[in-house]
Amino acid sequence: MNVYIVEDDIFHLEDIKISLEELGYMCVGSTGDPFEALEQIKALRPDAVILDIHLNGRESGIALGQRIKETYQIPIFFTTSDKNKEVMIKAASINPVAYLTKPVSKDDLHAALILAVNTNTTTNVDTADVPVIFVKSGNKLVKVPLETILFAHTDSKNYCSLVTSDNKKLSVRYSILKLGKLLNNPTFVQTHRSYIVNWQKIDSFHEYDQTIEIHGHHVPIGRTFKDEIYKKLKII
Repeated sequence: MNVYIVEDDIFHLEDIKISLEELGYMCVGSTGDPFEALEQIKALRPDAVILDIHLNGRESGIALGQRIKETYQIPIFFTTSDKNKEVMIKAASINPVAYLTKPVSKDDLHAALILAVNTNTTTNVDTADVPVIFVKSGNKLVKVPLETILFAHTDSKNYCSLVTSDNKKLSVRYSILKLGKLLNNPTFVQTHRSYIVNWQKIDSFHEYDQTIEIHGHHVPIGRTFKDEIYKKLKII
């Protein structure tokens, strides 16, 4: 996960950078200037922004957060040492992923970044326009381009496995229904109550045993989904 930091206190900035590095995340840039931040965020397109509410002694971080959210739909994490109720209400209007109290602890930072992936705050971004998702793997959030996903399947109620084109299996804590909503992309089609496939990756369709072949994997077609699958096949 690539993170951009907007912080005008050099000590807090360095602490956050060190924590990000130790947690396996990438700090792609930083500044204490709101105007410079907008220019760099436009160029770098980070996956998340850690933003100080009070920049240069003012609440300019809130206005900057609003611009970032409206223009780029990037998740915002506010940092602050001020618990003033009015300020917090203003900041809440931007719907940040989390508030991090200074000095920001590594554990709090880690929890907030994981939350960014596992809550609707970030997954509401239309993945048809942003063709990547992030999957928690150990202490890291791994970027997975949607085009590399072959299919997803589940053996339990709350977990799915993503199978990618390099034959990796990534486990995610989602039901198959919730995962389908997260992917939010017409390329992904549910073929069975336990399977979602990347339609662009299908190699062949086997009528006899009602399966779809994708890179050597055979994915079943459920009776409920059969008619819709046949319509999409465009058989000639």
